[in-house]
Amino acid sequence: MLLVHGERRIKRVQRVAGGAWLLISDNPRYEKELIKPQDMKDVEILGQCEIRIGRAV
Repeated sequence: MLLVHGERRIKRVQRVAGGAWLLISDNPRYEKELIKPQDMKDVEILGQCEIRIGRAV
């Protein structure tokens, strides 16, 4: 979970060339978002999200 420009988001984070981050959503309706190194001051990692989907028997 991230705080980006004061907004909470649940995204996968991938480091890319030049020190930027690519924010990736599991929801296909959302585009990938590139956070440039100079914009990192507006990004805070809040924690990690886990979900386990299964069937109870």
